[in-house]
Amino acid sequence: MNRTQRRALALGAVVGALAWTTERAARWSGLGTVRRGRSAQPGISLLLRGGPDPQVTSALLSHLQAAGVTATFLFEEGAARAHPALVEQAVQGGHTVLPLVGGPGHSPWALARGLRAAQPAFAALTGTPPTLFAPGPGVGGVVAALAGRWGGLTPVAARHRSAWGTQPRGLRPGALLELEGTAPVAVPHLPLLLADLQARGYEIRGLGELRGLRPEALRDLPATALQLVDVLYDRVGGIRRIGGHASSLFRVGAAPYPLADVTVPHPGRPGGLTLRRGEPLTEFHLDSARLVELAERPLAGRRIVTHSIRDLAATVRDDPDCRERPAVFSISIFADVLALYGFTVVDLPPAHRRRLTWWSRTLRRAYGVSDPHKAHVPRLAVMAREELIRRHATHWGHPVAEE
Repeated sequence: MNRTQRRALALGAVVGALAWTTERAARWSGLGTVRRGRSAQPGISLLLRGGPDPQVTSALLSHLQAAGVTATFLFEEGAARAHPALVEQAVQGGHTVLPLVGGPGHSPWALARGLRAAQPAFAALTGTPPTLFAPGPGVGGVVAALAGRWGGLTPVAARHRSAWGTQPRGLRPGALLELEGTAPVAVPHLPLLLADLQARGYEIRGLGELRGLRPEALRDLPATALQLVDVLYDRVGGIRRIGGHASSLFRVGAAPYPLADVTVPHPGRPGGLTLRRGEPLTEFHLDSARLVELAERPLAGRRIVTHSIRDLAATVRDDPDCRERPAVFSISIFADVLALYGFTVVDLPPAHRRRLTWWSRTLRRAYGVSDPHKAHVPRLAVMAREELIRRHATHWGHPVAEE
């Protein structure tokens, strides 16, 4: 290999690495892309990709109508032109209809031309000019963002994709869940999915009805980065989400008790349970992003905290690892709220408190809280496992005895 070839190879490697890094950054940040709603409401949106298909789409529309919910259909232009009655049926049912444009290998320019061609077609079919579009499979985030800017539409990118017959994981209120909309297996599984999501407290809405829906902007980057930090922290620390409901706020893991010895109430010990410094306990963490969203609805927030504490009680009752730990604790600025549920609140040492107060302010700035300088003092809230179960382990509002 001569010198010119080596330079060409090095240049190609640099360009490839730059392209890969740019695409990864675009997918992580989502700038200019609609990918979630932001609201205290527990709404999520189902995105059904492909079609319309005469057999599958018609059956899906019937199931959605029977469940009393709306969804978002991502239709291909050719199929939509071939089956205009199905498009009209979806629109009349209150569903959101968006063009699905592009595929692997499309350049931003080609995709932008496709968008400009699709707009009048979908405006005629739905009666409303589209403002959003769904990039087809294999279209990169950078290509979609550039094409959307040049083509006059905003791309939609679901952060959750699932196969029919499997339970979606990691859903939060505001999520966009994408599924294949032309597979025959969708017909028997859609009613099961709708029933499961509704049983978990989610409100299923089309994108047109999902509150707080807007493209990701520069001001969202700090919150996006903090959520990535949470994901990495959870992976390293073996921390997992619990509950699986729209109202679930907590993640749990094991951690040593960090403060001086403390005695807390225990239903089986008149003198209480003494917890020693360094003793392994169950630590629970709060979903900061969700709590910020709930600030606009304090009554709903109180109800959701109540449900989440019940999730926590059921977890420490049923999880084999948690059964071995005598108590649960959390360090946060919401310790005083937890005191209303029977937790013992303990002040932190000054150095620890100053460090966590700074971190709390950082979180509040990142999530756009209007009063980041207001004093929010972090404290530790702790409760014996058996006391938590006695107070809060319930099923449909009725106490459940520990096994």
